[in-house]
Amino acid sequence: MSSLLSIALMAFLAVTSTASPLAANSKPSTTAASVPTYTPLTPAEIKALQTELLLAPSYKDKEKVLFPPNNGGSANNVSFQFVPSNGPAPQDGSVIVGSVDSIPGLIGTNVAAAIGFIGPCGLNVPHLHPRGNEFLTVVSGTLIGAFLLEPDGPFVGDVPQVAMTLSNYTGMLFPQGHTHWQFNPTCEQAVFSAAFDSNDEGRFQVAQTFFSSMPDNVLTASLGNPTFLGPKQLDQLRGIIPSAFVVMVDSCAKACGIKTA
Repeated sequence: MSSLLSIALMAFLAVTSTASPLAANSKPSTTAASVPTYTPLTPAEIKALQTELLLAPSYKDKEKVLFPPNNGGSANNVSFQFVPSNGPAPQDGSVIVGSVDSIPGLIGTNVAAAIGFIGPCGLNVPHLHPRGNEFLTVVSGTLIGAFLLEPDGPFVGDVPQVAMTLSNYTGMLFPQGHTHWQFNPTCEQAVFSAAFDSNDEGRFQVAQTFFSSMPDNVLTASLGNPTFLGPKQLDQLRGIIPSAFVVMVDSCAKACGIKTA
């Protein structure tokens, strides 16, 4: 009986392997030259797709909006190029976010992503994401990541914090709603990739708290981009930001020979 079962199983495997599209003598239906390349959507196209997707009653209807028969089998509406290959290199302190605002195909999912660039001794200042957890992975360089824990009982003294040094291809979770930050302690640029479990994670700057008594409008006028703090901005903020951050950025800048004025 067992021998008959073995023969039957071998026969079944022989038939399925021959019929399978993954068989050794099969050929793919497309070639690299025939696969579409990404074309950025215009703001008008993004808005039109967002409207159609929000009105689509079922998943199959959403598929028809994203992949119409006349689009040549392209996945353009669910793709996104974070850094254009023919554009300028991203500046230190920039974050490019792929969310429902730039990728309409994310509507109905719980997915978003970002690519960030933090210069030498640069700080991604304390912030939180009110609608999503973040998992950040360093893809080049080194970052120190940290977030504040929820106090156990009445607030007394310093808020507890956890931190980790993240080197190439090391990731860390930053929980939804927790104030967190990343610092580049080296003399080289660091690049990270971040994934979110929400297509609209949001970002709330803890600017008024972090920068003490300096109003947000004054801060923006002085620094241009209060999202990131680099050594060249440090002298403008001495006595305003917490001393621990001043020491951290200042000592790194001195080690790297970067002026803080």
